Amino acid sequence: MDTHEKETFLQTYQWAQDWSQLPWAHDEPTLFLAEICKQRPRGKALDIGCGAGTDSVYLAQQGWDVTSLDFVPKALEFTQQRARDAGVDVTPVEADITQWQPPHAFDLVLDHGLLHNMDPVRYDAYRECIVSAVAPDGDFVLLHWHPLFPGQPSGEVGPTRVSREDIKKFFAPEFQERFYAREEFEDLPDMVGGGMTQAYYWFRRNQAHWQPAELVEQVRKTFARNNYEPDTGSTPELPAGRLARLIGPGRFGITHTVPEDADAADLLAEWAKAAGDEVVSLFHHFASDEHSKLCGATPKCQVCDVSFCKRLRYR
Repeated sequence: MDTHEKETFLQTYQWAQDWSQLPWAHDEPTLFLAEICKQRPRGKALDIGCGAGTDSVYLAQQGWDVTSLDFVPKALEFTQQRARDAGVDVTPVEADITQWQPPHAFDLVLDHGLLHNMDPVRYDAYRECIVSAVAPDGDFVLLHWHPLFPGQPSGEVGPTRVSREDIKKFFAPEFQERFYAREEFEDLPDMVGGGMTQAYYWFRRNQAHWQPAELVEQVRKTFARNNYEPDTGSTPELPAGRLARLIGPGRFGITHTVPEDADAADLLAEWAKAAGDEVVSLFHHFASDEHSKLCGATPKCQVCDVSFCKRLRYR
């Protein structure tokens, strides 16, 4: 991290006599963490920019093996002291996330407001670290500020406000948004730009990106289950918008937004380079009301084996 950013944080920690005096201190765990703890077995968690330590301590109390990472020593001191007071252990790591190499994959990675305080010149290094840190079936939770209104400036000291679309684009195609929530703050100091929208993201790996051959196999299994043999020598015509919906985030997730209809064929053709020559024909058959009658205007999810599809993935 460059000098002016690091100095800003160092000065804040030097001023704070207690973790609760930090401007970003929060008493409750970050949104989505409690739900993740309900849904999955405990594993290894990484709290990036652990700050006041609230989330690190909460996860440790829930049975996670927690690594607390921050580039400010006092942040780690606060976190460790709070962990000791709570009767749990965390593993402190003093490091800049953009210069750190994860020693292994983590089942849960959390960023409660680090990215939106980062110099954009380090975004690529940050992203590379996140991609390597999250396990294949891991969860990634992000808190980031958004504009309260279009064109709102970020303020003298930030944090940087970014739209939901830009966040999803930044993490695509490796990650796909599972849940999104927001809350608005209308009156904040002018130095941080006044009001803002605080957004929470719960990301998972985009399986269509990581396992394209498996997605194709699931499509084939669905054909077999329904006694349909596609003629891959032909490519059925689809109604306007149908292919775009199939490869968009609401179904297969090959793209992070529903593409323009004119772009859908090219996007599928590009993805098909890693998935096999027959994919384009297979997907057209799959979405055809006149042929397989499986994933048309009204998808027949009850007879589908494509678990990567969002319509089935979280049911």
